[in-house]
Amino acid sequence: MSNKVIIIGGGFAGLTAAAELCSSGYQVTLIEQRGFLGGRAYSFIDKHGNIELDNGQHILMGCYENTFRFLKTIGALDNLYIQESLGVDFLDKNGDIYSLDCPDIPAPLHIASGILGFSALSLPDRFRMLKVSKDLVFNKTDRALKDSSITEWLNSLGQGKESRDNFWGILSYAVMNEGPDSASAYLFKNVLRKAFFSSRKGSRIVLPAVPLSRMYVDSAEDYINKHGGIIKKTALVSGLIMKNDHVSGIRLRDGEIINGDFYISAVPYFALKRIIPEDIMISHHEYFSVTEKLKPSPIISIHMLFDRTITDSTFVALINSPVQWVFNKGLIYRDKAPAGLLSLVISGAHNYISWSSDELIDMSMKEIKEIFPLVNSAKLLYSKVIKERSATFSPQPGVERFRPSQETPIKNLFLAGDWTDTGIPATIEGAVISGYRAAELIKV
Repeated sequence: MSNKVIIIGGGFAGLTAAAELCSSGYQVTLIEQRGFLGGRAYSFIDKHGNIELDNGQHILMGCYENTFRFLKTIGALDNLYIQESLGVDFLDKNGDIYSLDCPDIPAPLHIASGILGFSALSLPDRFRMLKVSKDLVFNKTDRALKDSSITEWLNSLGQGKESRDNFWGILSYAVMNEGPDSASAYLFKNVLRKAFFSSRKGSRIVLPAVPLSRMYVDSAEDYINKHGGIIKKTALVSGLIMKNDHVSGIRLRDGEIINGDFYISAVPYFALKRIIPEDIMISHHEYFSVTEKLKPSPIISIHMLFDRTITDSTFVALINSPVQWVFNKGLIYRDKAPAGLLSLVISGAHNYISWSSDELIDMSMKEIKEIFPLVNSAKLLYSKVIKERSATFSPQPGVERFRPSQETPIKNLFLAGDWTDTGIPATIEGAVISGYRAAELIKV
């Protein structure tokens, strides 16, 4: 039996594939260039604040079936905060709170009820939003939307400026990491249908209840080690070694060669050129053109520690603010966490990525002072700005044409990553789906 598998990359996609193959009896070696696992979802101890911080806030949904399967496999399913039912408070700069509360009734009636009670919109706009619900339930011909933006799709359904500003735009940044003018309506519809119209539980918001590395990385590493896998950190792959039409090994920067029967590349799309030989990239240009055509979309996270509790809300969405979300880590984290620790998120942060940390903190303070009055009397003890310039690929209209499948033109090489053809935007669920698909192709 050919059962040696080399996996390059230790994020969600690589760890999912490794855990699945280890549990099926394969000899797995996972290669990670950094000194820690987690890819673009990890936590670290900041030496200045002596606080464990996530590199970015990640939101999961109750419909993330594959992610929950992975977390259950590695014994990490209990590390989550899960809503009883979907509920989100939207705050504006007047201090007004508008709640989207979806009752405990079957989908999609729970969403319809929540929309009708969402007072951030006029009553006519709320009824117009039901046209979107109807389209999601009854219109299955989505392929025509592959070249359409979210804004174009919403306009076709009579959605006005108020609903786009106070609801759809915020949701677009959260789901797509891109604004509605620049994001694919096709992918957006896929997510909405799965999250909000499959089941009531599927629409619940799920958050890590401990810092990210403790949420899943430590458990995944333990699981792989206990099932005979090998994890090599601080090991940079400089390239694949080809023999005829297949991969015979990988070469590390220090000259070490590692051989296997199957190979999974679970690195970001922009790192493929370093790994795949140039002649292969040229001869199979159509497949590997993803490295040229996908563009990045940034996320900025701003962690702020105050000397007191700022809000009783677990998390809130902000209306008409460059900061789209505020997360109250003092309430979310199961472990003891500072009561005044907030994490602010700017998704699709193209207009702010060049700002200095001081500028971003000043802007964030101005925004939350208007929304949370207690900030005005609180002392900011510590702050940390984290910029992920290539947090996700930008899910622009038409992007589906060049997102590759897991199966490459090279017989024993497979791809995994949230940027591959998963049918959804760059999310944890997409990364996990790709990892499982790559593993299944090897197991066939």
